[in-house]
Amino acid sequence: MSFHPAVKPLMQPVRPAMVLHHLGQIALILAVLFSVPLAFAAATGDWELARRILLAALLPALALGVCARIRPSDRPLQANEALVISALTFIIAAALMTYPLTAEGLSPLDAWFESVSGVTTTGLSLVPNPELRSDAFLFTRAWMQWFGGLGIVVLSLALAFGRTEDMRRLADAGVDEESLAEGTRIHARRAFTIYVLLTVAGLLLVLPTDLPPFDALIHTLAAISTGGFGGVSDSLAGFGRGAHFALFAVSLLGALPLFLYYRAWRSGPVSLRSDPELRALLIAVALVAVLLWWLGGLSPADALLQAGSAQTTTGFATLDLSELDPAAKGVLILSMATGGGVGSTAGGIKLLRLLILIRMIQLAVMRVQLPRHAVVQPAIGDRTLGGLQIEHALVLILLFVLLVLGSWMAFLAAGYPALDALFEVVSATATVGLSVGIASPDLEPGLKLLLSLDMLAGRLEIIALLVLLFPGTWYKP
Repeated sequence: MSFHPAVKPLMQPVRPAMVLHHLGQIALILAVLFSVPLAFAAATGDWELARRILLAALLPALALGVCARIRPSDRPLQANEALVISALTFIIAAALMTYPLTAEGLSPLDAWFESVSGVTTTGLSLVPNPELRSDAFLFTRAWMQWFGGLGIVVLSLALAFGRTEDMRRLADAGVDEESLAEGTRIHARRAFTIYVLLTVAGLLLVLPTDLPPFDALIHTLAAISTGGFGGVSDSLAGFGRGAHFALFAVSLLGALPLFLYYRAWRSGPVSLRSDPELRALLIAVALVAVLLWWLGGLSPADALLQAGSAQTTTGFATLDLSELDPAAKGVLILSMATGGGVGSTAGGIKLLRLLILIRMIQLAVMRVQLPRHAVVQPAIGDRTLGGLQIEHALVLILLFVLLVLGSWMAFLAAGYPALDALFEVVSATATVGLSVGIASPDLEPGLKLLLSLDMLAGRLEIIALLVLLFPGTWYKP
């Protein structure tokens, strides 16, 4: 890749000491997070899983914690360093939890796939008959999704780092360039508090349904993180409507930007009426539900539940999706691809970026009718869109489409039906977890690795992964 001569001197590679220092701190946090399924496995008598979590996760994480003692430069964290640290955090967390998941007889590759699906809150699973697995194993998967959802919020900060407009929106506080780091810490504390409170509220909503307490717990952890791992083979199909709609409500809570809850607490619920992403999410769920009922022949209840599961990228299913007609599968593909809100636990390209794309198309049409000297500033709601924000949104949409197309070609070359292959690839890349049956233990190893890459790239919103792999990130051209 070539650069303009004036750009090369300005490029700043990452500082290994800075990256290792922060990874060491994150490793210590991971050790604390892993202690929860460790304690659960020990309490339920699953000593093999407990031993593997201790050996494969806690000890290496604590050893890496030595890196936290490295004294980095006094200069602030750079944007590329924030992205590299975020990408490595997801990869390391998935790698550390691969060995423990082999306790239930999974091959190393299938355990890696399951671990990636967990930490990226995707929910695609290669585990046959999960109802036959131990409670500790099911809880560990659900817990991985829960702390993965929290990591997504932190990743959104890293992706916004250095872009003042996005940082202000995420933190919902009037930070300036000099106080971005402090604004990030403030938002992280708020996000953690809100996430825990939403989890507790979700559990209180699901517990009164027909779900047993343990099933209510693991499904709530999956729903608030918009994950999708369940405890039975048929997802939610065997549960009652009360449980369906309770988990539907919890997944909607997780698909909304967490800063909205802080705004509602600070300014009152009335302030949410003007938020474009909230309106877009509700309209999208309603529209997809109508299309599934009209084109796919689903009952109104199933149409609404599947629309909510796809749009929030939760991945729960109330019926066998492989039996849907092509029109219904196409609707779900588009719904999964668009996803939820920026700064939420949902995946996909995000509704805000879709709104930006629509606004730019509208602007292109309007400019044909305006004088050449007219100046029109694009905006969404009461927020003016900056050039970098528009560029970032359009680039991410393009990268998402290119990644899906490339992965889809691989499945077509392997002989899979075109529509089903596209469904599975979009589900993985948008971190949804809905499946038409392609993702299974019998899937070719190369395609398992490809879907794992899609899940990681989709959760890291592709840019962070590209920054990690870009040679110029590590040395000056």
